[in-house]
This record gives sequence, structure tokens and C-alpha cells, in this order.
Amino acid sequence: MKQLSQLASTMRADWDRRVQHDYRFWITNELSTSSLIWEEGERDFSQMVAGVPIGPECAALEIGSGVGRMLPAACRRFGSVVGVDVSPRAIAKAEELKRAAGGETLAARLLLGSGVDLREVAARSIDFVWSFAALPHMPTRVFAAYLCEIRRVLRAGGCARLQIFVGLQDSPAESDTLRVRAYQEGALKDAVSKAGLRLTGMSMVKMPLQELLEELYLQPVVITVEPADTEAATSEIVAAALLPDAPEADDAKISCTEFEAWVALHYADRLYQDGDFDRARTVLEYVVQHCKTTEIDVRDTLDRLSSLTAAKQVIADVQATDPDTRMYDANIEVLQRRFPEVWGKVRDCSAQSLNQVDVKATIDGPVLWSGQTCLDHPEKPVMAGQAWAKRTFNDTRVLKSPHVVVVGFGGGYHLESLLARGTHGVSCVETSPAVLRRALEVRDLRPLLEKLSFLTCSESGIPSSLESDAELVVRPQSVVVSGDTVHAVTRAFNGRRGRSSLNPRIAVLGPLQGGTLPITHYTTTALQQLKARVRGVDVSTFNGGYEAVGSLMHNDVRQNLCRQTYVEMISSILLEAFTEKPIDILICMAQAPISARALTELRRRGVITVLWFVEDYLRFTYWREIAAYYDYVFTIQKGECIEAIRKAGAAHVHYLPTACDPRIHAPMILSAEERQRWGSPISFVGAGYYNRRQTFAGLANFPFKIWGTEWPGAKPFDRVVQEAGRRLTPEEYTKIFNSTDINLNLHSSNERDGVDPTGDFLNPRTFELASCGVFQLVDERALLAECFEPGKELVTFSSVPDLKEKIAYYLERPEERQIIARNGRARALRDHTYEKRLEEMLAIIYAGSYQRLRQREQQSPWTEMIRRAEFDPELHERCKRAHERGEEPVLDGLIADITTGEGQLTDTEQKLLFLFHIRKQIIRMEHEGAGVRN
Repeated sequence: MKQLSQLASTMRADWDRRVQHDYRFWITNELSTSSLIWEEGERDFSQMVAGVPIGPECAALEIGSGVGRMLPAACRRFGSVVGVDVSPRAIAKAEELKRAAGGETLAARLLLGSGVDLREVAARSIDFVWSFAALPHMPTRVFAAYLCEIRRVLRAGGCARLQIFVGLQDSPAESDTLRVRAYQEGALKDAVSKAGLRLTGMSMVKMPLQELLEELYLQPVVITVEPADTEAATSEIVAAALLPDAPEADDAKISCTEFEAWVALHYADRLYQDGDFDRARTVLEYVVQHCKTTEIDVRDTLDRLSSLTAAKQVIADVQATDPDTRMYDANIEVLQRRFPEVWGKVRDCSAQSLNQVDVKATIDGPVLWSGQTCLDHPEKPVMAGQAWAKRTFNDTRVLKSPHVVVVGFGGGYHLESLLARGTHGVSCVETSPAVLRRALEVRDLRPLLEKLSFLTCSESGIPSSLESDAELVVRPQSVVVSGDTVHAVTRAFNGRRGRSSLNPRIAVLGPLQGGTLPITHYTTTALQQLKARVRGVDVSTFNGGYEAVGSLMHNDVRQNLCRQTYVEMISSILLEAFTEKPIDILICMAQAPISARALTELRRRGVITVLWFVEDYLRFTYWREIAAYYDYVFTIQKGECIEAIRKAGAAHVHYLPTACDPRIHAPMILSAEERQRWGSPISFVGAGYYNRRQTFAGLANFPFKIWGTEWPGAKPFDRVVQEAGRRLTPEEYTKIFNSTDINLNLHSSNERDGVDPTGDFLNPRTFELASCGVFQLVDERALLAECFEPGKELVTFSSVPDLKEKIAYYLERPEERQIIARNGRARALRDHTYEKRLEEMLAIIYAGSYQRLRQREQQSPWTEMIRRAEFDPELHERCKRAHERGEEPVLDGLIADITTGEGQLTDTEQKLLFLFHIRKQIIRMEHEGAGVRN
């Protein structure tokens, strides 16, 4: 017996195929125009909804909505209408028809369902559920599951109208998705009761294809059910009640394939009799293509076609590349078991994506095409796959690697050739689920799927446990078809491989003063959380000397020259510090005091230099002089910013916004005294830039507090600016956030009033406020919607009047504020922490510099020292720990933690300390002999 999910997969594949072939025949009773579809939909829905309470306040839901023929009729009667269907192609066609119809049909919402439940629909949210010509085609266990779901989604007083068949029990094979099922009336009532429903009516109904139904002795009815006072039993119990005599089984019954061929042949024969030879030929091609396993002979009908020669040729071509339903199901069974995430993506392929992948015949078998690019070989895929595998292993780095990760699945021929060698683990990243879907439809790939170590459709699917010496091999076809995605996969692969195999020494250099100082701390902490060998370089103590220059002279030119000299002095000190404790990567925060000379020297030493430019590139333009001295520049803006910095000489420029530190920016429980000091209905934290002064001067009548520097002392700011406008610590402004009802967040501008209509970057406050789980009103920004959903996770304003209106609105609605704030915090913690940002930064660095960093690490004295220490486990572990701490590979580094430790010394520790003291003694004796005094 198949799992429900497998039955859903079969239903999805079958109905996708039928919709693609001829949705008018299989779903809409051969209606030729959309207007006729809507007319019949109105006729049938009128029967379904007769006597049901309707109105704009009511919600309706259709199970098995197909191409949506009843939805316009439902939208004219109900305020909210939802259509659910298992077939992506049916949903896509319904959307197409909906757009073409316009008007009232646009009110209907279409959902791609799981095929076995209504998980997308909230409990007790629907007044009327209906299903017409859909449930009888579903396996009994699926119908039972839907009965239980109907009980869950119906409101009290609601009802459902379901078209089914009654009579003698008639149950096709469980996997049959076309033949209708009939249930005994008594069994049906019992099952409805067990599902927690009450049967309140049953009436006869006329159905499309009525002549076929009569031939099969099937009686269509519509039943009305309402929620009962009892709870629903399990769907298994309900299914057993529906079929009291025997369960459905895939035994010797007429197969779905045979029945489908029989129905299609009746259709083709009728088309032929009507003289529509082209359409008849198309239907016959469908039979040969999708029903080739049937025993039904189509030759008689073929022979009657006037275009027989052409038909034979087309059908022969189709036979070479036709999807085999049984083979696809067998492939899917393996895929679902081994790679369930990929199975879900393949299952949910959109009709549009599937239409972009073609299958063509070759002498070796079917090959896949994406547009004008063949993903295999257009003529000899097997031989080409073998040649590609041989060339791949001619690469020494691949040959020495235990694991090969291939980007590009295609038809799988090249992967089979790699696996045939039996010497390497083989995995694959296929960026298009539609390509996998087509391959699974036309080739038996079960052995390949069983042997692959992993298969994924995205860079996020590459396992973090992948061997550090695995190698990535990119198929050129994949670069042509989806270059950007391949680049993302490469970056993710090297990022994961780098994090698992590399342990570079990283220094984070902050500015002398300013708002970037806290971000420097957050960056260092995030790297520590990522287990990186990091050291923060705090040069803020030098700020007093830098500022003192202004007190010694007043000429701007002299001040700038002296400050440049001061920065050169700091740079020299930094070079000495990095000589004493070498580093591999230097991350400089915005306005870090390091000169071009020092950056050039560090790069000469092999250090990778990185700038995180967390400022507005239009306001702070020093990047023009310094960008060329950095290997990587990360900015908080896109577009013209990235292009301008590239033109200034930076090799790699990437967008990387700021973030939050959940350890600092978190919900807090404050005392009454703290709330009195820090709290307010409305607050703003930040410097008094021009646009903020202009905006906030108009909020004097609101209960408002302003915190931060550079605010004027004149009215009204003399009343609202707190504690003399001093600079706040992160801990202090977090208290303000947590004790404020509405936190205002207006980005800075010295050139514009109010909201900057061209503003793009997001300030750190946006993420920090969200992380605290507090409500914020933020001005509209071009890049905001990429990070948060306005209206759901925060609220935006576009002008001062809009701001005032929203302040008044949300002050009166604390519950709405709490919901939005809670959503914003969940988004911030999921996507916008500094750990996430630094992971992305390191992935980009590793993607471009993996081999450079790996070679640098292999040439480090530590590598040899750790290798030589393997004879003594304790010494080996001590060497590794000293290496991870960033110590120098000398005796002093090995004993650095012994002198600060506690407890009794081990033998190895005693020996190291003995050697350390002997060394000191020798140095002292040498100094004394040379006349040197300490």
C-alpha cells in the first residue's frame, strides 16, 4: 500500500500530463471557448450552491478546482473564494484563464495543494466547501483524508457540497487517478459520521460525459454535509468505512493506463468521424506517448487516418522520448526516499518551468535541451559522457580528491560514467528541478539515484559535512543556462569547504571613533561564534591624539597633513603587531585608520585585505582613494555604488548589509525606574541630521523623546532631547528600544527634507529594532523589501503627514504593534544576524581565494609542527589549540595558557615549562655576556 504522499505524487503527475495534453477534453468536457467554460461553470455551481447562505462576509473553498471553471460563479456569490488543486499545470492554466477573464474572477485565490490535505487553509475559516467531478477520481484514502479536513476547516453553521458516485461498491486500483469510484450509500453515511460530519442531503446531478457514466453503471450524486458535534476519527478509519468489503489494491484490475487509453481512443474516434483528422492524430500520439504499456491496439484507428505516414513518423519520434508513467513513479520512489527535499521541488515544478525543458531522441536514448542548449550531447550522449568523465579525471586535483561534486544533471549520462569508475564518491547539484523532472520521466535513473552521495537543487543543499578535499566540477552547459546560479553554487561550495577545512587568522580593525565602533565589536563576536581564529584590533584609544591635532592648529590643510601622518604612525604600529602575530585576513571596518602603504605591505605578505564599507558611498567618498588597495570590498548599497567602487580599482565588490547581534539587541525586562528613565510612547535614537531636525520639529505635540548627539538646543528640541544629547552605549539604546511603544527610524540625510526618495541602504537600527522585538516606523527605502516585509514585519512611512497619521493609528493599537514586532524579530533572527553576514562574507572570500588560503595554511610553520607532534597525543592537542588561538609557532605560544591554567601540571606541561625556563636562562646569560642589562 502506497503512502498518501506517493498517491499525491501520482495524482499530480497524471493530471499535469492530461492538462498539458488537452485540458478542455480532460477537465472541461471539450468546451471550445473560455466563455462557454464560465457558462457551464455557472450552471453547475448554481446546482451546488442552491439553498446555501451566501454573501460578501462568507468564504468558500473548492477542492479540485482544475482550471477554475466554477470560480467566477463563486466569486459572484462569496466575499472570499479559494481554489485548491494538486496539479501545477492546472493552477497555471487557471491563472492564465483568470487573467484573460479579468473582473470578478480576480478575487479568487488559487493554491497548489499537497493533494491529501488542506494544510494551506486555517481551521474553522470556511463557510462553504464544494467539489465537483474531482473527488471520485481520487483514491479512497485521499477522499477520506479530505473528509476529515473538511470537518477541520468548516466554521460552525457551514456546510459542504460534494459530488461523488453511489451504487454498488466499485473501487479501481489505488493508484488509478482517472476511473471514478462508487460507494455504497450505507458505507458513505458511516464514513461521513466517522469524519465528524453529518449527512444532511443527497440529490442526483447531471455530469459531463454522461453517456460514458451510464455505460459504466455509475450514478452521480451531490451530498451535503455539515460539522457534527463529534470529533473526526483518523482518515484510515474513515477510509475503512468507505470500503467495508475490501480495500483498494493495485492487483489484476484494469490499469489506469489502459482506461486512459480507452477514453482517449473513444475521443480520437469521435474526432475522426467528425473529420477533424489533425486533432485525432494528436490524441493518438498522446496514447502512444503516455499509454504505450497498454494492451489496447490503436492500429485500427491509426490506419483510418488520412495522414498515416506523417502520423507514424511523429509517433515514432514521440516513442523515443515519451515520459513513462511507471518508470517515473519508480524513479520518484527512490528520489523521495533518498533525497526528500529534491523530491518536493521536483513534485512542485511549475508548468512554465517544465515547458522550458525539451526532450529529443538520439540513438543512445533521450537527451534534454534547455532552450538552444543541449544538456547532454545532441547525438551520442553515452559516448560523450564517457569522454567527459575521462577528461575530468585527467585533472590531478580531481583525481586526488575522494569526492566529486558535479554541477549539472542533464540526462545523467556523464554521472553514470563517473560512477562506473567506482573510485570516487559522486554528488550532483542540478539548479533546475524541471530538468530533473524531465530526466526522471524519460530514463530509468534508479541505479544512479541509489549511488549518488547527495543530490540537491540549490547551494543551500550542499551538506556542511562534505569532505574538505572534495572537488567541484561545473558542466559548461550549466554555466550557459544558469550562470548566476552556478556562481552562487560555487561560492557556497567553497564557503562550506573553506569553513570546514580552513582556519585562517583573521583580524578585525575598527575606526578611531563613531557609529561603526559597535559594528566592529559585533563583527568580532560573530566570527568568534563561527569558531574563527579572530582578534579584534581596538584602536579607539588613539582617538584622543587624532582629535588633539585640531587643538594645536586651525589651518585645514595642516590639520589634514598631520592627521595623515598620525594615521601612518598607527599603520606602522599595526604592521608591527601583525608581524608579531601574523594574520591571513584583515577585515577593516569603515574609516579604519590604516594607510595605503600598510595595505600594500600586508598584501605583499599574502594577507587578504577586506573593507566593509558600512556608510553611504555618496556622502563618504574616501573609497575613491583606498578601494584599489583592498582585495574585497563589501558595501551596504547596490547598483551604482558597486559599479563606482569597481571602477575605483577594487577587484571584488559585493553587497552586504549590516545586521543585528541577538546577544545585545534582544527583548528586555526593565524595572519601573528604568522604564521611567528610558521609556516613552515615541522615541528616536540617532544623530541630529538635517532631515531629522526638519521632520521631528513637527512632532513636538506628541509624547516624544529624542536620544543622541548633534541636536540643536533651541525649541522644541530643548524639551525632547534627553540627557544633554550625549552618546549612548548599545546597552543603553537597547533599553530605550524595549521601553518605547513606537520606535521611529528615519534614515539620515544632510541634503533633503524628511524622507529621502532615493534612499537605498538600510541603517543598523532597522535590524537592531527588529531583533529587539519592538515596533518600528521606518522611512521607505529601495532595498527594504528585500530584508523585511512592510506591513507585516515593520511599518513604513513616506512623508511627514503619513508618519503622523501612522503614529496616531498605532498608538491606539498595541496588539497590532505586538504582532508586527514579533514577526520582525523572527525575520531578523532567521536572516539578519551578524553570524549570517560573516558566513556570507567568508563564503565570498573563500570562493575567490580558497586555493590561496589553503596554500598559505599548508606552508605555515604550524602545519609542520602539528604533524611532528603526532607521536604525543597531548603535545599534538596542545599544538592544535595554540594554533587555533592564533599564537606564534614558538615555545612561548605553546605555554601561553599553562601559566594561566589551574590544577596539577601534566608531564608534557612540566617539560614545556622546563624548556621555557632553560631558554630564558640562556637568553639572560647571553645578554650578561654581551654587557646588556635588562
